[in-house]
Amino acid sequence: MTAGRLAASNPSATTNTVLYQAPITATASTVVNVTNWDSGAGTYRMALRDYDQVLHLDGQESQNGGTKTTYQYQKGNPISAYQLEISPGYNYADALPGSNIDSTNGAKAKLLDIFKEITDVTYYTQVQSISELSYGGVVSGTFQAGETLTGATSGLTATFRGQGVANSVWNFIPNVSNSATSLQISRNTGLADGMYLTLTNAGDTSLTEIVSIDASGINTTTNELTITRSALGTTAGEIPPGRLATAWSASGTVTAIDEGGTFAAADTTLTVVNSTGFVTGSFILIDNEILEVTGVAGNDLTVTRGMVGTTDANHNNAVNVTLLTNNGDYLVNYFTEGEDVTGNTSSASITLNFTSTASVANQNRFVLSTTGLNATDHVFADTYTLDVDRTYIFDQEHASNTNYPMKFSSDNAEGTNGTPTPGTEYTQNITKAGTAGSSGAFTKIDVADSLTPSLFAYADGLTGSPPVAGGTTGVGFTANLDFNPTYTRIYVYDVSGEPFAAADTFTIGGTTQTIQANGVYAGPYGYVHDFNDVTNHLKVSLSPGSPAFTAGTVFYDTPTLTNADRRRTEVVDGKILTINNVGAADGSRAAGTYANLTPSSTTGSGDLTTTRVTVVVDGSGAATITLVNGGKGHAGSDTITINDGLLGSGGGAALTFDVATISTGVHTGTTGVYSAEDYIFYDKAIGSKVTDKNTSIVVGPGQNLLIYGSSASQSFVVNGFETESSDYVEVPLNKDANAGGAAGGAPGGGGAPGGGN
Repeated sequence: MTAGRLAASNPSATTNTVLYQAPITATASTVVNVTNWDSGAGTYRMALRDYDQVLHLDGQESQNGGTKTTYQYQKGNPISAYQLEISPGYNYADALPGSNIDSTNGAKAKLLDIFKEITDVTYYTQVQSISELSYGGVVSGTFQAGETLTGATSGLTATFRGQGVANSVWNFIPNVSNSATSLQISRNTGLADGMYLTLTNAGDTSLTEIVSIDASGINTTTNELTITRSALGTTAGEIPPGRLATAWSASGTVTAIDEGGTFAAADTTLTVVNSTGFVTGSFILIDNEILEVTGVAGNDLTVTRGMVGTTDANHNNAVNVTLLTNNGDYLVNYFTEGEDVTGNTSSASITLNFTSTASVANQNRFVLSTTGLNATDHVFADTYTLDVDRTYIFDQEHASNTNYPMKFSSDNAEGTNGTPTPGTEYTQNITKAGTAGSSGAFTKIDVADSLTPSLFAYADGLTGSPPVAGGTTGVGFTANLDFNPTYTRIYVYDVSGEPFAAADTFTIGGTTQTIQANGVYAGPYGYVHDFNDVTNHLKVSLSPGSPAFTAGTVFYDTPTLTNADRRRTEVVDGKILTINNVGAADGSRAAGTYANLTPSSTTGSGDLTTTRVTVVVDGSGAATITLVNGGKGHAGSDTITINDGLLGSGGGAALTFDVATISTGVHTGTTGVYSAEDYIFYDKAIGSKVTDKNTSIVVGPGQNLLIYGSSASQSFVVNGFETESSDYVEVPLNKDANAGGAAGGAPGGGGAPGGGN
């Protein structure tokens, strides 16, 4: 119990001043002495006020005909906008409201709840051909999305497109153009000038080119080759990254055709002068054609014609037949084996450990960015985690999405294109719009705990000529739905002691939390006195040391039901309270009731996304407008427009109305917004050089004792004692240990955000 002198003040003349505020947990029994040391008589006033501030909240409200708010505020419960960013964080059930926080550095507070981000997440989606680059050991540092990766030996650059699942990174390397005369190769050992590099692979004949290495064309420092394109009559094409190439050189074993005439195209038996040195499996060169020897009988060679991209053609008798030497396999348009690769922004690095035995698998994949449609930081991940109570929008407007509409399945990674048994498309809480690759295209999922916990994103397009389904396989990812996520930001209240700071730690429930760098978001905190759910006015008392609430402050409401949804609310200026000058009747306007409309435009800067109206158009085209949600940021001079397309598209003129009155977010002394002060004395006379003793003045929990003197020569002293009170009992939100993630909710109190005083 606190007793003795509780407060004293010598206020400015004719100024309402808070002399004393009782703690929210106590009632004060007081005696107030007023001393006038002026040479003349004066007057003073004394009153009780049951709040520090009245806050006008966002969201729906019923005072102007809308639906009553669903915000809940329990008398005596704390509210707070003071946040801490912590690690490792809490899941919903473990963040118990009212838990004491005592940091190692002497900061104290109480835990109100987790902060749950509920804004929509937009993933701007592209389809890119990327590949996995394998490395040994561990990554030194952390690569950043979209940064450039540079090989220490080769100088080759790639774009980082995500971390792979097992010692690999996803990357993008552009194709070598069909006119380029140089390219990187994975090593230079075994190569020599004049060698041929065949780029046709058994499993992929989309590239049939052969190139030759120029004289002095091998840079043994960077492993860059200078080449001649379209060797042996092949056609140049774009060379994808990591293409497997075999290096061939002419051996000293040379014979000649001995057919007695032309060795004709399609003839698979070749007679030569001398078959010595030619064995089954060897490759031979005749003019511009490479052939494979599949059998030897005397001087007759059985051959397969037109190998590795060359053309089966007629050859004259006595033309040379040259045995080719296989000098090994290499990867072209790729990094050097074993080199270090470093990110140009992060300075993270890896040491490569790939082998050159097969072409790198370049795969079309959904790559995602939260930055923007044409951002450079798109990445692919095999698995994405989607948190409960959030909406994820996969924007598919980028042209690369053409033919790759995103869908979800719960039973097959390729959905309806799965083989041998197709899966099914999953549609619960999923919305699709538009055509992939065109404006307005997206796939959206609203994550609720009723959904299947694991989904597969897949592309369901048509490819080929003629178009067939299933050609877009291998593009998607796994989406794991987290119904009990870990939250790393918390609300706290009753802050005292030393200031919270980065690296400060505290322990609750056996888990030690560390405040992160830049992780202290100081804000106001206090207690609820009363809530008017018709006008959306909240009376609050500030806790000692708390700054005042201001317009734009965001905090949670205070439900008391176990696992109830907390709603995030905002103190708002410029909420429309009344309107006037509704546009005239228009006979072309379609009659009907148009509920919960978002206006099309405003002459001011008000927030239309949170502004809602219901319009009733009668048979004459006259409109009646009811405010559902007054939004925020409007001015009294604004004109609001609702386009005819929102009113049935009857062909009438756009409907307009003017903003008449708007809200003020914070009130401390505005007549008519709340009950008048409870005056104990009003202009009570006090003589010169007199002390007036006022006894038996009881100040309730959180109440303010206000004073007002006719001159500055008056002093006020409060003596008494504070005793514990149960008038304002904190009723915390209880939690079920099996629940995961009920805290949250968008400003607006559920449903459409609303309007009020």
